[in-house]
Amino acid sequence: SVIYQWNGAGSTLTVLQSIPTHGAYDWEFFEMDGDSYLAVTNVRNNGNYNTDSVLYRWTGAAFAPVQFIPTVGAFDWEYFTLDGTGYLAVANHDSGGNFYTVNSVIYRWNGTAFATAQTIATFGATDWEYFSIDGSSYLALANFNSGSSNDVDSVIYQWDGTAFVPVQSILTHGNFDWNWFSADGYRFLAAANFATDSVVYQWNGCHF
Repeated sequence: SVIYQWNGAGSTLTVLQSIPTHGAYDWEFFEMDGDSYLAVTNVRNNGNYNTDSVLYRWTGAAFAPVQFIPTVGAFDWEYFTLDGTGYLAVANHDSGGNFYTVNSVIYRWNGTAFATAQTIATFGATDWEYFSIDGSSYLALANFNSGSSNDVDSVIYQWDGTAFVPVQSILTHGNFDWNWFSADGYRFLAAANFATDSVVYQWNGCHF
């Protein structure tokens, strides 16, 4: 995969750095403790879905690998903070052969690296979306396939102070992506369904 740098003089993007990746699906940029990071998801390496995804840190001239994280057909990284601490959630999609029942993982920064904070059973997970409403923190998980059907619940989790707990299940149809947004004071969550029409949900004060 390639990182491009903006060339202000020429008003173009030029190649800064090429990075070896393996079926890369997502980049996530974030800043933490004064440093800049990029996390990449690697889906598979020569057919092996149990492969490391990689965290890179900006050195001032390039992005250097600083942590290799075991993942399983990883589709998405989502970075967020809780009480000043950084978290990374990975959506592990499948372990090969359309075997979609795999765990996804939420990692917490321990000062030197990301360590496992919570493991969540998922079904062809494709996306995590973090958002907050009225002081409460949420993660929306997009599930793609139950193993036999694209008709599968995607799940909203709420932070209870120690872990994310499920608070709402929404039937989706090959959900590939969640997007949270607000407009005119209203809160919305949009599901990108692969197998049927996509749906926009509205927050009613208690749930979507």
